[in-house]
Amino acid sequence: MDRVEFTAPNSKFRPKLSAWVRDLKEQDAKAPQITSDLLNNLQSSIPDRSPREKQIKLLRSIERKTKYPGQIIELNWKYDFPLAWASNYEEFLYYINSLHDRGFLSNEMTSGLSSVTITADGWDYLEKLERHMEERTQAFVAMSFSENLKGIWEGPIKNAITKAGYTPHRVDAEPHIDRIDVKIISEIKNSRFVVADITEQKRGVYFEAGYALGMGLPVIWCVRKDDLENAHFDTRQYNHIVWETEDYLEDQLYHFICAIIGKGKVS
Repeated sequence: MDRVEFTAPNSKFRPKLSAWVRDLKEQDAKAPQITSDLLNNLQSSIPDRSPREKQIKLLRSIERKTKYPGQIIELNWKYDFPLAWASNYEEFLYYINSLHDRGFLSNEMTSGLSSVTITADGWDYLEKLERHMEERTQAFVAMSFSENLKGIWEGPIKNAITKAGYTPHRVDAEPHIDRIDVKIISEIKNSRFVVADITEQKRGVYFEAGYALGMGLPVIWCVRKDDLENAHFDTRQYNHIVWETEDYLEDQLYHFICAIIGKGKVS
């Protein structure tokens, strides 16, 4: 695939792409080679962040930079605004000031810089967020159980989810005495997001993905290239990871999880 320049995305998407790349770097995750296929997928897959989500992103970034409570962290308005998934430095300043007004940051401003420190209330807030996030580290996988795809589940899908910091789960992966539909619904509710590989076009996969979407959970769609033309019409509105090799699927799925969900804490 030919490499594309960062000038290719439209002006609305460019700040999101910058934030995504910076976010991967902040989380010590290697950014992939930016290709035209990846850009097309990312433009429809990277979600719009709400002001609340952007403040959380910024506060967590400051937390990662902080080696001890009370440490002053310097933020450059011109270069650091992607930390908050902001479009420009004015939006960035808004989130810094909002966190200050909420009592989560102390903030001293000089020309082009903010010197910030996480307050005691800020640490308490981060701890509450962490407890909430730890409750949902599972990634539910909806896919065909056929022997032909067993290697895809055991290899690239499990590997990508685990590397991204989450626990992969399929309903057939552990014994249970519940009815399978009840078990599926329960496990989807307990999950942070869903990976749906529609290869072989199993109706159950569409049901599980649809149920997750109805609950507001993110769904990452995958399909083997030779089966793409058979994909159900209703899913065509979503971008799919179209894979031919296990290595490609693992790499793309890992980066999609990091982009859409963020890295998890499971090691």
